[in-house]
Amino acid sequence: MDSTRSFGEYGRRRPGGGAKLRSRRGRIAQNWWSQRFVDALERGGDRGRLQRGRTYARAGQVLDLRPRPGAVGARVQGSRPRPYLVEVTVRRWTPAEVDAVVATVVENPLLLAPLFSGDVPPGLVDLLAGIGVDLLPGEAEVTYDCSCPDGSEPCKHAAAVVYALAEQLDATPATTLALRGVELPDLLRRITDAASGPSAPVEDLAVHVGSFHRLAGDLPELGVRRRVPARTVADDLEEAVLGPGAAGTADALRVWYVALDAQDQAGGGQSRA
Repeated sequence: MDSTRSFGEYGRRRPGGGAKLRSRRGRIAQNWWSQRFVDALERGGDRGRLQRGRTYARAGQVLDLRPRPGAVGARVQGSRPRPYLVEVTVRRWTPAEVDAVVATVVENPLLLAPLFSGDVPPGLVDLLAGIGVDLLPGEAEVTYDCSCPDGSEPCKHAAAVVYALAEQLDATPATTLALRGVELPDLLRRITDAASGPSAPVEDLAVHVGSFHRLAGDLPELGVRRRVPARTVADDLEEAVLGPGAAGTADALRVWYVALDAQDQAGGGQSRA
């Protein structure tokens, strides 16, 4: 095939082929984590190149978007027949930072449920920021590499990749962890191991089981304090940990816990509220 004809036929119409963004105008990032990721791009980028990058991303010109630990790669169809190769690199967490993330989740077990569902709760980001560990990369932690002749950072092709990635972050928030070099299954495994601690030797377990059956007398009082009237376990749910969707949870559940407490008291049982 004649290369000049190929350029004339395909270059001017800029074929897409990639996934087009759901956002057709305005901001691309919809959630707080993807917005903060895009902010790092837009603070240091040229406005014109950013605008063309958004156009490329919305037209489906970002091909084969491949996030992986510490980076995201893609091909971007520009005005030439052959797509450009783009790689956006994010600074990986150090081993000490990963240890701090594990310790933070172990100390705040309410973070586990969102993580196991593939979400990244805002509370985790805030807690990590309090100890100097940033989940979302800053401008200085992101580098761009593109095979196009434009030497700016980021060029319009790299910008298109970041915008396409931002929309993927909306759908799969745990990708932010992978960009920091930590795969979510590996992180959860480390958290589970740290929370459970080392296993006792089998012979020690046998001694403890035998001793249990030789216990005499009544079990001691556990010293569980009764709840303050009209206050329930729902009041301990922290919106900062569970996210904005937890607003009103305590009010909705309190009436049921109070009713259960009253039923237990009438039956002479221990309060569950």
